[in-house]
Amino acid sequence: MITLPPPHELPNGATIRTTVYPSGNQAVTIDREQRAEPPSPEPRIGLAFYVPYTRVYPATVAGAPVDAVWVEVSSSADAYFGALYRWWQEADSFAVIEHDVVCRSDVVQAFEECPEPWCTFGYADVWHPESRVAWSDILGCTRFRAELIEAVPDAVSSISPGGWDWHNLSCRLGENLRAAGYTQHLHYPWVEHYHMLEEDRRTALRAG
Repeated sequence: MITLPPPHELPNGATIRTTVYPSGNQAVTIDREQRAEPPSPEPRIGLAFYVPYTRVYPATVAGAPVDAVWVEVSSSADAYFGALYRWWQEADSFAVIEHDVVCRSDVVQAFEECPEPWCTFGYADVWHPESRVAWSDILGCTRFRAELIEAVPDAVSSISPGGWDWHNLSCRLGENLRAAGYTQHLHYPWVEHYHMLEEDRRTALRAG
């Protein structure tokens, strides 16, 4: 009799399953069909927090403010640009916590209290001194104050279509803000950043 391990849930909500074929061979697969729904935001109590997402990761849900608004951007590579364009047009201070970033209470406090116009927490796994320039414009855990948006109202709208793709969006926005004389104010300690697909692969290999 073969005893199979029970399905194992990953931090991103996917499930590892083991299948045994008549030949006796086994296959370990990751079920990516499960799709968690984001939490409904509670009434806003402070700074506007947005979570652009294509998947809902429990660790991000647990760390995000309860009044954060989750915005799905999985419809196209340009959907993130559309969301950012709308937030910028509202001309109100806001923060972005991307779906693979784990927020903390000190992050929320820093974003609400720091007077600097453009604030960022770097990623703990990639913001080494030698790579900081390459990641200098990340949006993963960033806050923009209303005075910055009012000073550079076309920072998003002036991005050409070639920069709308989410791979390029943060760099194009950063270039526009730097050209206007602004520089990020960096906060510490860096935030935890999940590489979920790589984590899925490593876990599946261990389970096999």
